[in-house]
Amino acid sequence: MFRSLQKEFSRWVVAILEGIPGKTGESLRNKFYGYKSAKGVRILRGVTILHPDKCVIGANSGISSGTQINAAGGVQIGKDVLIGPNCIIWSQNHRHKSKSLSIREQGYEYKPVVIDDDVWIAASCVILPGVTLGKGCVIAAGAVVTKSIPSEAIAAGVPAKVVGMRGCPEDAIPGSASIKK
Repeated sequence: MFRSLQKEFSRWVVAILEGIPGKTGESLRNKFYGYKSAKGVRILRGVTILHPDKCVIGANSGISSGTQINAAGGVQIGKDVLIGPNCIIWSQNHRHKSKSLSIREQGYEYKPVVIDDDVWIAASCVILPGVTLGKGCVIAAGAVVTKSIPSEAIAAGVPAKVVGMRGCPEDAIPGSASIKK
């Protein structure tokens, strides 16, 4: 009974904190959501973090509205990371190998997600369990990242593939056609 009251109270606190706008709301969410965060972290309204005790967020990182993070397998977000609206970052997945058991009965598999420093994850991306996003990479809007992405890479698509490198001229991007004037 006490445990269910405690869970219900926690849900009310989260609901109230989600409704507080601006810097006051960001500050309160950083204190009470249960994740570990460094200075300057901005969590906007409407962000859901499941298993927040297994989520670490580095300095000056921001997470936009509508994003869901399931940190059951561990989620580490570096410093200066930008996560756009409506992203999904998941560190657990259903087991499904046995055909004699329902998927629901097989439990979960946990794999950490690591997002290194200075990463930009654009709107509506999906980051799946076990993925590492290298330092300075960019994930294009709507990408579904199923495998790790190297540092400074630009990835796009479903499933996400490296389509370029930051700072490279267009001629150096694999698969790009040179534009002549």
